[in-house]
Amino acid sequence: MPDVIELERAGAAVPIDLMMLLDGVKRKIKAVPAAEYGDLAHESGVSVPTLYSIIADRRIPSIPTLQKLCNHFAITVDLATHKQVMPPVVRPIS
Repeated sequence: MPDVIELERAGAAVPIDLMMLLDGVKRKIKAVPAAEYGDLAHESGVSVPTLYSIIADRRIPSIPTLQKLCNHFAITVDLATHKQVMPPVVRPIS
């Protein structure tokens, strides 16, 4: 599958759906007012034209660019893929 890669972290491989990750980044970029794209570009290290290209689907960002944006927006793999790392434990109170 071209949109799934394996990342190794702490000795374990974790499958990641890159398109879901990219969609999460796009939603975060679109939530920023266009007038503030200059600030976003400066803070994230990604140029304004690249930001516009990403949200307009004219460009798929490179892995380093995607990583910069994920770092800026504090997007984690579990947040982007809507997967819980540890499911909540609900126990009845006795």
